[in-house]
Amino acid sequence: MKLIKYISIITVFCLMLAGCDDTMLDYNTDPNNPTEAPNSTLLPTAMMSTIVNLSGTDPSWISSVWVQHTAGVHAQLRDYDRLAGLDASLVNNNWNNLYPTIFQNLNIVMEQAEEEGHNNFLGIAKVLKAYSATYAADMWGDIPLSEANQGIDNLTPVYDSQQEVYEQALDLLSEARTALNAETVGIAGSSDLIYGGDADAWIRASYALEAKIHNRWSNHDPAGSAQRALDAAVSAFQSVDHDLTFDNFGTGSTEQHPWYQEAFDRGHHAFSESMFNAMDPVDDPRLELFAIPRDGEIVPAPNGEAEADQFAASIYSGLSENIISATAPQQLMTYGELLFIEAEAHLRLENFTEAHNAYEQAVRTSLGYHGVEGAEADAFLAQEEVLPANPADLELDHIMTQKWISHFPFQAVEAYTDFRRTGYPELTNPVGAIPNRFPYPQVEIDNNRDNVPEVTINTPVWFQN
Repeated sequence: MKLIKYISIITVFCLMLAGCDDTMLDYNTDPNNPTEAPNSTLLPTAMMSTIVNLSGTDPSWISSVWVQHTAGVHAQLRDYDRLAGLDASLVNNNWNNLYPTIFQNLNIVMEQAEEEGHNNFLGIAKVLKAYSATYAADMWGDIPLSEANQGIDNLTPVYDSQQEVYEQALDLLSEARTALNAETVGIAGSSDLIYGGDADAWIRASYALEAKIHNRWSNHDPAGSAQRALDAAVSAFQSVDHDLTFDNFGTGSTEQHPWYQEAFDRGHHAFSESMFNAMDPVDDPRLELFAIPRDGEIVPAPNGEAEADQFAASIYSGLSENIISATAPQQLMTYGELLFIEAEAHLRLENFTEAHNAYEQAVRTSLGYHGVEGAEADAFLAQEEVLPANPADLELDHIMTQKWISHFPFQAVEAYTDFRRTGYPELTNPVGAIPNRFPYPQVEIDNNRDNVPEVTINTPVWFQN
């Protein structure tokens, strides 16, 4: 009962949000000193919230139509594709989940793990917090982090700049490796829903995330960020077996992948015309795996102009069950993504042969993920439009377009980040400018108004400049 009471407190009370309404506070409750909830409960709670509520639901669905993996063809997603309804209520729930459930639980795990000498829990929590903070900064730009989750001690935390958030994430990853390499009283085991407490796996993941974060500096320090990304990649994933991926969704109604639930309970997405136009001219073998044919052919939906077509039932091609299944894995970061980062970094350094090799391996890895191998993969890559024969002819457009395709559909936020950072692939929406960031939620505007940055969804974020 104590555990249930504690979970209720962190779920219902807004003490731990970035900004809270003090009329809702219970001053007899100290959320920063819970003793009832063990790390074996808090870690998987934070992990599943990261996987589902941060990576797998609204941010991903909305980014998908903005970055034109899909087109919105019904209800809210059709509105968002038409750049309507993009107000402060857009991702309230995700913000409200990020601070009290993800950050706060991870903070408690780290505090308790340090006290107990449980360095395995400590290192895993630090990697997850670095991932979540990076993801949030990618969405919103500046966010509260260094002063967040202090309860009644600070109800109006300042916003750290997007660059500062990435720097704090890099520090967390370094600290995580120190913890994971240290002696520990035990391992997280089944409480770690991704790697089962495997310290080496989390260390590789930390280096992969570090490479990703360094690449965010591509417009500020092109050569330096490229070299730092490549240095981190050396110690990161070496195969798809090392991917930071959750693959334990089930077939029960409460266990299914959120994209599956969205597709078959609501059906707001159709396969986009932009994806079709990138894949069809080069006979991309993944195309028939991504989209459902209608009368023998794929009928993509145009972004910003699609007719209403719930469940893609009568007009457009929906997303295939080859991809959108109840038990589909949710990728947080993959070996293929790391290879694309290496290719981009080598290209910035004018290491053309190395860039060409990493890019080819990245595309082959993405194809292999969908079962496309051997002669079929060779034929696809033999096309000059896909893989230039001369390494010096490889361009950023090649790399980012194939990376964009490889992120379909579950890593839409990362594809959206790459699009804003590099300008590739070249996408336009006939209604207007594709947003540069998510709007800050109403709960923050109401409770932390003086610190919320004065920006709009069209204001560029730091890594675009």
